Amino acid sequence: MKKIDGASCKEEESYIEAYLTAHPDFFQSRQTLLESLFLTRDDGNTISLIARQTENLRTQNDSMRDRLKDLITTAETNTKTFDKCKSLVVKLIASKDGTEFFSAIEESFRNEFKSTTYSLMLFGNSERRINHFTSVVSEKYASEHVGLLLQSKKPNLGVLKSSEKAFLFGPSSNKVGSSAILLIRNQAKPIGILSIGSDDDNYFVPEQGTNFIGFVGEVLGLIIPRLIEG
Repeated sequence: MKKIDGASCKEEESYIEAYLTAHPDFFQSRQTLLESLFLTRDDGNTISLIARQTENLRTQNDSMRDRLKDLITTAETNTKTFDKCKSLVVKLIASKDGTEFFSAIEESFRNEFKSTTYSLMLFGNSERRINHFTSVVSEKYASEHVGLLLQSKKPNLGVLKSSEKAFLFGPSSNKVGSSAILLIRNQAKPIGILSIGSDDDNYFVPEQGTNFIGFVGEVLGLIIPRLIEG
């Protein structure tokens, strides 16, 4: 029998691989041959080609099932977030004055968003406190403490630095595990920053979508100046 060296063996393997690739139905009428083929597993044991294919299909099905489960979970989460944001926006639009407006925000964050704490900082020259969670500060002062957050074009979701939490949430900062930070703009001009905190480190995460909660920020940007002017 002719001995096949390494180079020749690789050529034979390449030829067989190319042939099978060009003739994917080769084993269609060769069931006995197909059943006689065995592969070596990582643990050193052998497994039939058919069993190996079955394992691969099962693994692929499990992976697809997990992906589908993740998609369904994400869709359900987005639906719940949309419902919360829609409810809040409707209440904000229906507010007749500042009292109703701020009450709607607080009620939504406390009951619907299940927030541990929240704060609304509006930018202005006369620093003052409007109520227990709303205050007016200068934009410069805010920039000194949370400058990076003010530069973000999208809502910031996740875990804050200790100094950022202390500035935004004050005495309640130790209760905040994760947060959603929205820069409120009116015609591209920053007019305030809304901070929503949760004691759950994973309640707000960067992977979450920000479209719905960002829309809330846009609505606030339209309504707040009218309240202040009024």
